[in-house]
Amino acid sequence: MRRPRVKEFLRIYHVAGEPHLYIGIGPEKFRIMDPTEEMVSFVLDLDGTRTREELRARYPETEDWLAVLDSQGVLDDAAVTPPLDPDDLRRFSRQINHLRLYDRDDWNGYEGMRRLREARVVIIGTGAGGTTLLRLLNAAGIGTLEAVDFDTFAEENLPTHPTFDEQDVGVPKLDALARHLALQSSRSRFIAHHTRIESADDIVKLVDGADFFFNAYDRPRNKAIRWSNEASLRTGVPFGQIGITNKGARVGPTMIPGRTPCMECVGIRDLDVLRPEKSGSLTGTLVSMVAGIAVNEVIGLVSGAKDTSRTAGQSLYVNAETLTFDFTPFAFRDDCPCREGRPPR
Repeated sequence: MRRPRVKEFLRIYHVAGEPHLYIGIGPEKFRIMDPTEEMVSFVLDLDGTRTREELRARYPETEDWLAVLDSQGVLDDAAVTPPLDPDDLRRFSRQINHLRLYDRDDWNGYEGMRRLREARVVIIGTGAGGTTLLRLLNAAGIGTLEAVDFDTFAEENLPTHPTFDEQDVGVPKLDALARHLALQSSRSRFIAHHTRIESADDIVKLVDGADFFFNAYDRPRNKAIRWSNEASLRTGVPFGQIGITNKGARVGPTMIPGRTPCMECVGIRDLDVLRPEKSGSLTGTLVSMVAGIAVNEVIGLVSGAKDTSRTAGQSLYVNAETLTFDFTPFAFRDDCPCREGRPPR
């Protein structure tokens, strides 16, 4: 570390009535207990304009103090040029700052942002959930987004599809999405697949080589999730899902082939529907809430900030009436070949 610097997005401050110095905010902030004036001056001098040698000349305990601060993850090297396009550095600066909260010896937030810019994510289905996922993934800088659908946008979709507006009514959803996503980010790529999914083979062709995909469709009933499950295991591509259930909403489970139980382990119940619902009961706010959670998990997983997802192998249910969150974990079925990353027969 040639030019040590307290990461620029971290606040340095005192709290009235306390003798301590704080770096960062929230429960993970670092507290320097009752520092001397020299220590405070040292921390403020860590602005990236001074070399270690210059700091040592002024502060004899420089190396000891740097070691403590570095162990808390609050330092970086101002002499190192981040491996990102200057436009991306500027545009995604706040997101990069968030990723850098997870910095470690073999990875940092700049590398995470680079991975997101190079990532490919596929969304199967562009209902309320799929379109909201696309909007958020596009904002996050995913380099290539692909979507699959064949439907047109209807007026009754307006309250639950925050990506669209009135001029999109009657327009094929993917055409409208292409317009909105391009306006949101001209630096990302969107590929539209105007087609129906009729088998696991169809999904395999679409998602092979992707970093992640979302199962955002539910027709044909009893088959859609099985097809996504099989395609994930055949390609090794992890997938996630969200859903609205009357007064609540669900995120996950996220399936990571070979690491988490597959959907057959979770249990896919065949339904004998005597009278199908005429339409769904949902709000755009519920959809946006769970889509935000799901995309946040994808950002962590695909960027490398986290080695897994909080919803990997378990689902999160959000009760919108009581605002309570409940996780339901799932276990591998003893006889399921998904343990080795193979699809069930």
